[in-house]
Amino acid sequence: MPQVYHLDDYDHCLINPDGIYCTADIDIVSNEPSNELLTMMRNYSDYKRKHFNYTRLHYGICMTQTCKRFMGDNKTEDLKFIIEGCFNQSLWENYQLKCRISDPINCNYNKTNIQIDTGDIVMATFLISLIAVNCLSSIYDIVIVKRMHYQGNRFITSFSIPHNYSKLMSSYKNFDSREDRLKSFHGLRTITIICVILCHSFLPVAVGPENPRFIEMQYENIFHLFFINGTILVQTFFVMSGCLLAYKLEVYAEKHEMRWTLIPKVITGFYIKLTPSYIVVLGLTATWLRYAGSGPFWEIAVTKEVQDCRTNGWANLLYVNNYLDSTLCMAHTWYLGANMQMYVIGSIVCILARSNRSKKILLILLFILGIVTPAAQTYFQDLDAIFIVTPETVRAFENNVTFNKFYRRGHTNMVNFVLGLALGIFIYRLQVNQVDMVKFKKYRYLFLLTIPAVFGLLFLGSVFYKDEFQASVVTKAVYAGLIKPIFGVICALFIIGCVFKIDNVYRIIFEWDGWKIPSKLSYSVFLLHFMIIRAMTGRCTTLTPLNNLYMIEKSLNYVIMSYIAAIPLFLLVDAPLTEFLKNCLEFTIFKTKIKSIQPEQNNGIYLNKDADTFIDEEEIKGRIDSVL
Repeated sequence: MPQVYHLDDYDHCLINPDGIYCTADIDIVSNEPSNELLTMMRNYSDYKRKHFNYTRLHYGICMTQTCKRFMGDNKTEDLKFIIEGCFNQSLWENYQLKCRISDPINCNYNKTNIQIDTGDIVMATFLISLIAVNCLSSIYDIVIVKRMHYQGNRFITSFSIPHNYSKLMSSYKNFDSREDRLKSFHGLRTITIICVILCHSFLPVAVGPENPRFIEMQYENIFHLFFINGTILVQTFFVMSGCLLAYKLEVYAEKHEMRWTLIPKVITGFYIKLTPSYIVVLGLTATWLRYAGSGPFWEIAVTKEVQDCRTNGWANLLYVNNYLDSTLCMAHTWYLGANMQMYVIGSIVCILARSNRSKKILLILLFILGIVTPAAQTYFQDLDAIFIVTPETVRAFENNVTFNKFYRRGHTNMVNFVLGLALGIFIYRLQVNQVDMVKFKKYRYLFLLTIPAVFGLLFLGSVFYKDEFQASVVTKAVYAGLIKPIFGVICALFIIGCVFKIDNVYRIIFEWDGWKIPSKLSYSVFLLHFMIIRAMTGRCTTLTPLNNLYMIEKSLNYVIMSYIAAIPLFLLVDAPLTEFLKNCLEFTIFKTKIKSIQPEQNNGIYLNKDADTFIDEEEIKGRIDSVL
């Protein structure tokens, strides 16, 4: 069979001042309806779950060398026509086959004009201004605050690099011993984000492999099946997010009244936490990323995403991008959209449901809905039970119906967020009631089975990759509805074992203090890692020579580069902008409260109309000074 992937020498081609290098998808056809070779290629390619499509070739062609005879001196002729003529000759001579070229054809020239537009200028101006503010704030913090022992303005010091560095390196000790018991989340969050990077690092492997057969053989390897089914590990984030939301609201309710007005405050606070660094990475993706390199795969790996971010970036900022099927803009951030949508629902439930009984009823109904909805959608739309990662899917996953309609929707990921809400309330109640958990230590061996159970679930999904297994619609629907809650229950049991010290094997590992710093960087790592993988993939000028050692090496490189890049993003963007916006929000809320105080006073005593209490004038001044 013809090679599925082939690249002419990219650099040697474009050394020529008139060099033209094009990448094209070539569909193999035949004038003979019973061509034996083409029939064999089609039959082999029909095993789509494990095999590449050998009837569609992906070639990088130096037009001025490989197809020089067909181009002649006419550089304005239709390149699609030239490529078809060029390859039809070689295919017919070697295989008695012909081809058709699929649109679009992407071409690179020796001289490419970089056209900087308004968006590029605005983004560059913002970044330069932000760096300048960070530098000035650092000087203010070091010279005035530290040396002169001045309290300092916290709006200014929020941009100080030493201040944010100390936040990153701090031990993060929590004075509330109850919350300190949740420190296993640091290890859980870090290990999960590393697993996400390892799964995403297969992008360059599938875009241009030198030996495609190596990838196909990996589907017979049990260890590889853990990776291709690793998409379910993202559910860990939903469990942790729901747990932290419910737990903190329960703690807040100890000293405050739960009013409906708290809902927009909680949602706004979460939006402020996620959005500043998200905007910056999105802005870089939509502007300067397209100038970061070039190569045969640059259009596939980078340019498509840049164009979609310039068109549909608004959906990312509104956290509804996971309901748009036509966009590749920061595709991995579907999780942020789904998590924000679940956060809104969770906030409403936890705040408006005053009694424990009403919370239980609502959570049970949402949990059932979270199981039934994915099962029903899989059944009626005849979707796959899981997001099946085939060799061809990685190259064009945006066209995968299961990925678009099921995998990244908010409502199909609701069940584990709801389970997290119930877990947070459950942990809080056990702590408040001081339930003696020592009696449960006899079940510690069950907690030791949680990690093997996760690997068991990862392996269980491999049955849908078996050639001889054709699952019925009912089987796929049942699996789709139950796999996520089963994983969530296992994850919840693991967290309970760590929080209440029932298990002393996994707990010691996940509560290690060394996880705290990478845990704080995990959000920045999540935002940046796919950009790094895409850029490195686009810059490749040769096919990827695959072997196990190479794949391990590349995956670890992406993990290391992501964490290195996350440090400046955290220090210069994430930490300062988040703290600054939170200070602005708190100051606005406090000013609103001050306005509620009646102007009439009696010997320096003011009346607070909202709380119907009296406040001393000195106390008001002290509060204002503390805010400023």
